[in-house]
Amino acid sequence: MSWKAWLILGVMTAGLLFLLSPMIIKAMDGEGYVRSQNSLQHIGLALLNYHDVFGKFPPAVVRDQGGKPLYSWRAPILQFLDTEPAYETFRLNEAWDSPHNRPLSEKTPPCFQPALGGPDGAGLTRYQVLIGPGTAFERDGLTLEDFPDGRANTILVGEGAEPVPWSKPAELLYDPARPLPAFGGPFRKAVHFLGYEVRRKPDSMPSSRTAPCASFQATLTRELSVP
Repeated sequence: MSWKAWLILGVMTAGLLFLLSPMIIKAMDGEGYVRSQNSLQHIGLALLNYHDVFGKFPPAVVRDQGGKPLYSWRAPILQFLDTEPAYETFRLNEAWDSPHNRPLSEKTPPCFQPALGGPDGAGLTRYQVLIGPGTAFERDGLTLEDFPDGRANTILVGEGAEPVPWSKPAELLYDPARPLPAFGGPFRKAVHFLGYEVRRKPDSMPSSRTAPCASFQATLTRELSVP
């Protein structure tokens, strides 16, 4: 084949890829949602299993007796996520970045990534909980009895727009008087675990820098009366 034929073929291929790119992105987005949905379902069930065993949800931030933050809620639920070896290796009496725990924190357990993996670097996750007035992790020791609005109407875990070290106590901070924390994962659609169900963030929802729509705002808290 002559160089001119190769040039024409290359131009035609580039043009075809350009025309198909929206379809490719949409397909990847759909696939990514399904894979992230699978991980969020496992995380949500692990949180409920933790509740069944200990009678309450884990604290969003585990602290020592002096109140110093040690690590995230993600570490205590490892025992319910088919990652028991990682749970047994992680020292729960030390900080996430202690000399012993730091090497473990640099390897993300598969349960904190989308199924089959994601694009973020080693040691990172996007699965975070909301901390703030009325949220599912407003304070330590909350139980299912503290959800008068119903579990199906309250966000338990969501995908943050920015990845964080999986064991670090870094979560999505909610303040009704300020813009929303940035939701949204690598596949362009934010995903949230509500009760026993995983849902997409509404396409019509404004960005975190603008006022949130009322229906989504209501799912951020345990009670509809909380703004």
